Amino acid sequence: MLAKKIPILILAALLFAAPAFAHHLWVENSDGYYEVNRGIISERTDAYDPTCVKEIKAYTEDGAESRIERINKNSRVVFKTKASPALVSVASKWGARVNTTRGKKQMSRKEAENAGLTVISAFSSTQFSKTLFKPSSLSQKPLGIKFEIVPLNPVMAATPARPVAFMLLFEGKPLDNAAIYTHDEREIKTDENGVARIAFAEKGVQLLYAGHQTPPETNTELDYLKFMTFLIFEVK
Repeated sequence: MLAKKIPILILAALLFAAPAFAHHLWVENSDGYYEVNRGIISERTDAYDPTCVKEIKAYTEDGAESRIERINKNSRVVFKTKASPALVSVASKWGARVNTTRGKKQMSRKEAENAGLTVISAFSSTQFSKTLFKPSSLSQKPLGIKFEIVPLNPVMAATPARPVAFMLLFEGKPLDNAAIYTHDEREIKTDENGVARIAFAEKGVQLLYAGHQTPPETNTELDYLKFMTFLIFEVK
């Protein structure tokens, strides 16, 4: 009996260990338009349902919110702004997911069980991202989104000799002893104040991300709510 349980336990441990296998969420400038991308940054972009992108906000260097012209394409969202944005935030709700003995599936628990799959856990996936294009008055301030990584130092001028401090906030409160991951697969834990100090050895586009789980509010089909947040910027 124990032998049958071991593969499931190993799979569960892999699924919950680190969010390294999750899709990234970021914004990229492309020929006058800005693309909301989902995939693995610097490697690939994947198709997605554009209606899952619930909110896009663009801000100028002085912190003013810019009006955007959003276009839902077949497999992604693009938008335009009158002024070149300094910072763009995105919130996306990807819906129901299940971890099964055959991997993660984009379906509800009921759909998975009807398909004959063994469900380990069921959850909903929500992601937030902030892409910094240039320094602004908001670069080192919370935007007030549900889950965010906030630089406490000028991040685009980072050097290997000077680690940058970042605060991890969930619903406006610091998360202590939580992991922030880098694009080069480092894991840095926040301290008792929700702050992590991270050094960047190379110039170029950088990605930081973190995950957090909370109990479901009313949906008894879910085991937990999964949130991820991303911060993208370029060290110049």
